[in-house]
Formats: sequence, structure tokens, C-alpha cells
Amino acid sequence: MQRLLFSLFICCAATMLPAQVTTDVATATALEKADTIAPQAARADSVVVSLLTVSPGPRIYELYGHTALRVREVLPGRFSDWVFNYGTFSFDQPNFVWRFLRGETNYELGIVPYSLFYDTYVREGRGLTELRLNLTPDETRRLVNRLSTNLLPENATYRYDFFYDNCVTRAIDVVAKSIDGRIDWGREPEPCTLRQIIHHYSAASPWDELGQDLLLGAEADKMVGRATQEFAPLYAESFVGQATIVAPDGSRRPLALPAITLLPATRPAETAAWYSPLVVFGGLLLLVVGASVAERRKRTHYYALDALLLLGQGIVGLFVSFLFFFSDHPAVDSNWLIVLFNPLPLILVPWLLKDSSLGRRSWTYKVEALLLAASVCVFVVGPQYVPAAVWLYTLTLAVRTAVGLRCHHTDNRPAAAQ
Repeated sequence: MQRLLFSLFICCAATMLPAQVTTDVATATALEKADTIAPQAARADSVVVSLLTVSPGPRIYELYGHTALRVREVLPGRFSDWVFNYGTFSFDQPNFVWRFLRGETNYELGIVPYSLFYDTYVREGRGLTELRLNLTPDETRRLVNRLSTNLLPENATYRYDFFYDNCVTRAIDVVAKSIDGRIDWGREPEPCTLRQIIHHYSAASPWDELGQDLLLGAEADKMVGRATQEFAPLYAESFVGQATIVAPDGSRRPLALPAITLLPATRPAETAAWYSPLVVFGGLLLLVVGASVAERRKRTHYYALDALLLLGQGIVGLFVSFLFFFSDHPAVDSNWLIVLFNPLPLILVPWLLKDSSLGRRSWTYKVEALLLAASVCVFVVGPQYVPAAVWLYTLTLAVRTAVGLRCHHTDNRPAAAQ
């Protein structure tokens, strides 16, 4: 449960966070380099700009990898190597947690020495590949000037958007704006949904996957093309690798040279733990069925069990409802799971316990039955993917609701006290 709640809290905005965060040193360095890199770009034939792609890591905010731009200058007696990172953020921002939940998290363009960037992923055992951009000196100059301008305090901060405005899309956008001509992205990739991309990278972390599925709505199940798929770093790397630049005179050249592996991944591939959501919620269903059979034999009713199930339903509903109504995170305001997961069960719990203390059939089961019936209808005909674990929990609630509706009488004491 702790893992699931962590996923609920983190998934919508942090699935793409890099390993680094903004520091005072990085900020100071950025301001200094903003004044020095642009003049260096005058010797653009000595400047090489590359797209760096970091392989996925084990933490929820590392599942999709990371993207940054590398700017390297090589001259006789002079060498510089910097990484421009659109994925930096700081936990020290005022009201960070509240802004995070509201989808109002600000990210920044930061700059760090390449050696520091490289060493970070050496320690983490994550891979690093480089696509050297095939730019003319003028295009390189424009790109470096744009990056330098974006480093200025008034330009560095932007409102992070999980799918549509992140470290990947920002890097590709600044490259595209610096091209003399246009980028031909080639054959359009096979359409897929955003949720399918998420599942591809979270397969080894089923609890993280479930947390994201609970919060993402029907928007994540729409078919999307290349322009939206590039929110994922490894997808973007593939698109850049096959793209070509079409110059004003009609000539073509590759956007990037063949990929180079700068750092092979050394961390073993993650394997899903045995206690997956299917195992846990399947076990819960069997436990509830067993308890229902046992209470029938004992001619009693376990109100406490029903209250706990409603409590779990309502707590998840608080997260789903808050994001649905109050968050600017993408794809959470189209979440059909709100029919099942909402705060109403929390309101039913006190009434259920009161009826149990009086030994009478509770009307709350009728309300829950209507809620479950509406949920099943929405799940079946709605446009949104419903995780198997949610179906199992729905079935578990249905078993206890059916038992509660058929319960004719009980002792005047709560079952837990018998």
C-alpha cells in the first residue's frame, strides 16, 4: 500500500524527472555560461551539439529515461564540454508539494559540466547514448545562442507538462527552431496510445504502473502519432535518428549522425516482484470469499471487513477526485475511474458502523450496489482502459455488497466484538 500511495502521489508529473535537481552552484554556472557560450559560437565550425539520451532507471521518475543537449567546443589549447538540461527542478520551491499536486511545478533549463553529468549515470549504472547533430555552422550558432538566451533567469523557467512540454520536447523544439529549412521526420510511426508507452516502460514496476493507471484518464488512451510520442526520450532518440533536414534549396542531409554509446548500461534489468497487484488483489478476493463463507456458517456478519474495503475505496477516491477537479496535470480530468473511486464510500463508513452497532441491515449496501453497477457499465462501454487489479477490487466489493444485501439480521453487537 505504501508503494501504491507513493505511485499515486508521484506518477502524473514526475515520471520524466531526471536524476539531477537545481542547485545554487548550477544556477550560478548557468548565468556565467550564458554570457560566455554565445561569443564562442562565432567559431561554430569547432562547436559540436549532440542529443544525449539516458536509459531508464529503477525509480518511478527514471522509468522513461532522460534527454539533454551537449555542447562541446574543441580548439587548439581550448576545450569546453557542457550539458544543457531542461529537466532540472528544486524541492525548495515555495509550496512545492501543493504545486506538484496541482500540476503547477516549474522546471528550469540548467547547465552542468559533461563530466559531472556522465559521472552521475556511471554511479547509477544507466546507459548514455549520443546523437551528434548534423548542423551547419550557422545552424549551430543559432542553436547555441538560443540555449544561451534560454539560460537567462527570465527565460529559464517553464511550466512542466508530463506529456506535452518536458525535457525532451523542449530540447527537440529548440533544435527544430534553429534549422535552416525544415525537418522531415520520415515515415510516421505506428500509432499507439500514451498509456501503451507508459506500460512499455513500467512493465517491470507493476505497482508504479497501477498508480499511473489509476490517475490517468481516457485522454491517455487516444491514438497519437510521432509529435506526441516523442515525450518519451527513447522514442524521441529513434525519431531524431531517422529524420532529415530539408534545406531551402531542396537538398537533404541527415539530422543526426549514427548513435554512439558513450556509456553502456550496467544495472541489471529490473524484474517484477512476485507480489504484483494481480497477486495481492487476487489474494484479497479469495480472502473475502473465504470470510463470506465463514460468516454464513457462523450466522454473523463482518461489518469491520466491509468498512475496511470501503475505506480503501474512498482513500483512493480522494486522490482521483482531487486530481480530476483541481489539478492541471494532463489526462487526469478525463478519468472515468472516478465513478468507482470517489469520496462517497468514506461518507458511508460511519453509517455502516452505526448500523452494525444496532444489529440492523444497513442501507449503505444499496448505495454501494448502485455505485458498483454504474462503475461496471462505465468500465465496459467507456473509452478508458481499466486495470485488471481494479476489476478484482470491484469484484471484491461486489461480493461483500451482495452478502450485505442478503443479510437478514445480526446480533446487536458488531461482529468484531463477538
